[in-house]
Amino acid sequence: MFSQKNIEWNQKNRLSFDDFIGEPEISSAAAASAINIEYEIISQSIWTGKIKIKIKANFNKEKSWAKPEFKNLQLLAHEQGHFDIAQIFAIYMQRKVNNEIKTSQDFHKKFQIVYDQIYNEYFEFQNKYEIDTNRGSDVPKQDEYDIMIKEKLNDLLQ
Repeated sequence: MFSQKNIEWNQKNRLSFDDFIGEPEISSAAAASAINIEYEIISQSIWTGKIKIKIKANFNKEKSWAKPEFKNLQLLAHEQGHFDIAQIFAIYMQRKVNNEIKTSQDFHKKFQIVYDQIYNEYFEFQNKYEIDTNRGSDVPKQDEYDIMIKEKLNDLLQ
């Protein structure tokens, strides 16, 4: 189980600035969210070799921070976008893992390849999001992304 320093993505719970408890970096941006896609082996049979893996998007409160002078709803929405993007790619990864990794043998042969492939796509998309929205300060572009992210999540969660 996770300590309280991590928040697992949840459709009903949105980030708040109370979740950003890390120490701000003085010479850096307005905020930083420490978000990751992680996995957990939830069951494994020594008899059949079957394995079940849970993929999840997590937000690390202790490594995430926001400078007080920049805290506003626009910044918070941008950071939530990063977390939502992580969940989108966690769902993609979960589906691929469910289709391709059925046994411990599959896990040892294929998991790292699957994980790296989707994680690289996730990382590239996060960078594109940062650049396209100018770190959330391009409001019309941020609005476009907000709509796209929300629609994609809704589609994936149905």
